[in-house]
Amino acid sequence: MQHILFKISKFSSKLLKVMTFSHYDFKYIDSHTHFFPPSIFHAIWDYFELRDNENKVKGWPINYKLSIDKLVEVLQNKNVEYFTTYNYAHKANISEYINEWVFEFIQEYKKAIPFGCVWPGDNNRVSYVTKILDEYGYYGIKIQPLVQNFYLDDSRLDDIYKILIDRGKWLTVHIGTAPYRNKFVGYKNFIRFLEKYPEMHIIVAHMGAFEYQKFLKLLDSYPNLYLDTAMIYIPDNIFPERPSKRPRVEDLLTYQNRILFGSDFPNIPYEYEYSTKGLFDLNLPRKVYQKLFYDNAKRIFKLS
Repeated sequence: MQHILFKISKFSSKLLKVMTFSHYDFKYIDSHTHFFPPSIFHAIWDYFELRDNENKVKGWPINYKLSIDKLVEVLQNKNVEYFTTYNYAHKANISEYINEWVFEFIQEYKKAIPFGCVWPGDNNRVSYVTKILDEYGYYGIKIQPLVQNFYLDDSRLDDIYKILIDRGKWLTVHIGTAPYRNKFVGYKNFIRFLEKYPEMHIIVAHMGAFEYQKFLKLLDSYPNLYLDTAMIYIPDNIFPERPSKRPRVEDLLTYQNRILFGSDFPNIPYEYEYSTKGLFDLNLPRKVYQKLFYDNAKRIFKLS
């Protein structure tokens, strides 16, 4: 009898080690959400849903085409406590308008983590970036070379980068080659920038997809570099790659203090919970999930 009880006890302990979690077992700081003025949001959603000659959607259908207040409500209902206001300027002389809109947004939504944008050809770029960082308290700016079509190390942005470094602010950048590439993205472009500004506080979106391992290895040498998980660990692949190419469990465990949860909300073609389901399928320890979903972002953004 004692032998049987010992076997049951041993089996139970193994079950505990692979305990599964669900989305609502945690609270979240979503380090990759977008907020634009409504007119720009609608233009972006229309672009994602453009159809080709065969009537196929070129990008993907947007699951959350909602008003601003409803978008925030969705996040709140998904246990998201804080969220970023990532945005970018797709042309000249629009950054200041977006940045001012974000300032109005954060007056109403106090749990937003405000980020602004910049365009390298704007004559007033230094003044409006200085304003949002010093007067408005923004956490940093986001740059999207895949859409904005300029190199990250564009010399016109040197003054902007010096301002970010001097103030200890963040640069978030989509610099990986997913979901498609142009000449402005990729590891080679990023490492050229990073070697120029090694002290910069940087968040690389989408874990650097598709060049995951190269970006992960950079974490060993650059202590101010972080990666976010947006659109990587989801059950149905959105990026055109094999799931086996994604960062492994060992990678997440090794760099558990340097990875931030992100969803890419609202520009996603699935329910929000899919952003965490693939991570839960990996059966990581609770303390690792806690770091990815909340603690790491709380620490680097210095949230109370």
